[in-house]
Amino acid sequence: MSGPEDDRRERLRFSRRAVLIGAGQASLFGVLGWRLRQLQVLDTSGYRLLSEENRLSVQLVAPARGAIYDRFGVPVAENRENLRVLVVPAFCKDLNATLDALSRIVPLEDADRDRVLRHARRQSGYLPILVTEGVPWQQFALLNVLSPEFHGLRTDKALNRLYSFPREMAHILGYMGMAAKGEVEEDPVLRLPGFRLGKSGVEKGLDRELRGVAGSIDYEVDAHGRIVRELGVKPATPGKDVVLTIDRELQTFAQARIEGERRASVVALDARNGDVVVMASTPTYDPNAISFNVNAKAWADVANAPDDPLNARAIRGLYPPGSTFKVVTALAGLWGGVITPKDRIVCRGGMQFGNHFFHCWKPRGHGPIALHDAICHSCDVYFYETVKKLGIDKLAVIGRELGLGQAYQCELAGLKEGIMPDTKWKRATLGQPWYPGETISCGIGQGYVLTTALQLAVVSARIASGKAVVPRFARTRAASEPAPLRIDPVHLQLVRDGMSAVVNEGGTGARSALTIPGMLMAGKTGTSQAFSHGIKNPPTGWEAEPHSLFIAFAPVGAPRYAMAAIVEHGGYGSVAAAPIVHDIMTELLTRDPLAKPVFVATERDAAPRSERQALL
Repeated sequence: MSGPEDDRRERLRFSRRAVLIGAGQASLFGVLGWRLRQLQVLDTSGYRLLSEENRLSVQLVAPARGAIYDRFGVPVAENRENLRVLVVPAFCKDLNATLDALSRIVPLEDADRDRVLRHARRQSGYLPILVTEGVPWQQFALLNVLSPEFHGLRTDKALNRLYSFPREMAHILGYMGMAAKGEVEEDPVLRLPGFRLGKSGVEKGLDRELRGVAGSIDYEVDAHGRIVRELGVKPATPGKDVVLTIDRELQTFAQARIEGERRASVVALDARNGDVVVMASTPTYDPNAISFNVNAKAWADVANAPDDPLNARAIRGLYPPGSTFKVVTALAGLWGGVITPKDRIVCRGGMQFGNHFFHCWKPRGHGPIALHDAICHSCDVYFYETVKKLGIDKLAVIGRELGLGQAYQCELAGLKEGIMPDTKWKRATLGQPWYPGETISCGIGQGYVLTTALQLAVVSARIASGKAVVPRFARTRAASEPAPLRIDPVHLQLVRDGMSAVVNEGGTGARSALTIPGMLMAGKTGTSQAFSHGIKNPPTGWEAEPHSLFIAFAPVGAPRYAMAAIVEHGGYGSVAAAPIVHDIMTELLTRDPLAKPVFVATERDAAPRSERQALL
């Protein structure tokens, strides 16, 4: 039995518990009170801003892409209306069911469905996802009529790229595509559903100018992110229109002229300032087929097609220049003082150097021959002897002065710089010393020397004009007067005379002389080996044939146009490449586009509200 003492101790224990519990409760309410004061009094301004951010939603408006015109105002890349279907997953009761219902009106490929489901898992459910585009008008109208039955579906009108002359302009304009993973962070507008940017050509090189600047719309939204009302609009700034230096009609003519070849390229430019008038490559492709609403099969058909039509050979195809390079060796020899115009070198059909015998293309040789006739008849031995005395480093100086071994800063993306080798280049690239026998091969455009058709056209233009012209594809900048070459004008004239003799004095290009009265063309043929002799498993058949090259300028007395053509495995330069240059040069001089005024694009106003594109 418990006595009075036990009852007293029990009451004391109860009192202590009550005090402890009361103190704990008081402390808890004190902390809550202090926190409430901090939130409601001290931090009220900060949370008011956060509240405003939750209430407002800013959505981007895609700008209209700038149009592209040829030099006379013919549109070659424009925008056309694009009817699209988007879905907002958060408003769909069942996303799969919504896509099933949509597919009964607008057919969906499995790849599109998978893409939509993948994006729905990765991003906010309130962000729209592009389901399909290029929807026919009848289907688009039906979807709008039935829209109350399709939870989460949204239709809109956007713009997509249309190329008016796709195959002939493909390697100049390039094509459009969705932003890659590494490109998305570059500009918020690239996150817009279906927004595309340039992937090659002028579309990529001038993407920033053509793209424009995104606008925005401020919305008031509820707690679930649903739009309550529109608060304000900042219109998008359309991209700038671009005027090319290309003559579309001549481009079409040139493309048709080389279509008979399996792989070929040709470039024609203004010899005085570098404006490119024609640049064609074959095989070519249709950029409309891979820029808009493209599926995996359509892309694979182009990407895996024979002879790689996506390859712009005029700017990306690298070839040994062969005997076209002899004009470079001639100028280097004159500059280096190892030859004079009257020096004669005896050609007996080849030259012994160490353990190797370097052949001339003419087995019986040319006999004693000087500079003029050496260029005219393309004597290999003359240039072997010249470069042996000169050395590779001095040869490289003049090669680079004429535009070789460099990628020009211009409006076209993807230019390759080629190779103008020297001793430092080989040591840095291959980790090996330079051997004297390699110099002999480089002197006639073989060995490590690699160029593009565009670079050879620049070489021809610089020799013709005596100026350091740089190619220009678009009139986005004022054409400045090129600086004079650091080459003696007397030496340049000697080489010009030799190139004129190639065509007009019974030289290697005589069959391609112009038939226009009073017009003479100067040129240089080239035939380059497509592979090194002595390699295992050498190519056979068509691929065993050498490349055919030809460079030219005209008229001889006052050069206006410079050209270069390369036909892969086309054989002798006089057989395949020279006739192409003859035909296109004849058309150039007949039409004479440089004598006509060029088109000037006008500035456009920002797109009105009724022409808004997709929203983020």
